[in-house]
Amino acid sequence: MAEAENPLIPVQTKVARIHARLLEFFRNVLIKIKPVMMSLKGFLVNLKKSAKEIAQTVGKAAVDSVIKAGQKLLQIVAFVEKNTIVAIKMATKMLAFIKKSMKFPEKVFKAIKAMVARLAKVFRLIVTKVHEVMVILNPIETILTVIDKMKMMLQLIFKWITQVSGISNGVKKAKALIKKSVKMLKAEAKQVTELVKEVNKLKPA
Repeated sequence: MAEAENPLIPVQTKVARIHARLLEFFRNVLIKIKPVMMSLKGFLVNLKKSAKEIAQTVGKAAVDSVIKAGQKLLQIVAFVEKNTIVAIKMATKMLAFIKKSMKFPEKVFKAIKAMVARLAKVFRLIVTKVHEVMVILNPIETILTVIDKMKMMLQLIFKWITQVSGISNGVKKAKALIKKSVKMLKAEAKQVTELVKEVNKLKPA
């Protein structure tokens, strides 16, 4: 079989593209926002301990809201990171399997279909959760801005409250990175759907 006619070539190309996009997302977004998430985690611990006192200044609803939203954000970001690593490993193994199977493509169509289906499922889940992160970041950014404006008053009692300025700025930068990645991931999700359709058309030997 001529290389140009090998049905695994286009599959390999698309999987390589997905792999590259996942690596880009991991390195340029998840790794960069990790320090912000760690700082936010510590800030939330302190905020929860002093919730009643701080609520007297910024309001109970605001304090409760940022604690709840912040904790949910940390859980989802951790989930996205874990599944992104899983998807990267899946794509890596798939590329190695495709390379090894180039001489007898028809014999591996069934396995390729199953692998692509699993990768597509994880990828779509990542896209959904990243969109959730974007939604949650909006109220967190707003409330942190409110707390930051009252920082001068609060820091007389709570020294750690001074961290809010850096965390607030970090959240804004994280939001910008996530917003950009959402567009990229949604566009790539369409390519993933096309790949699933193409692979499902392959006829095993």
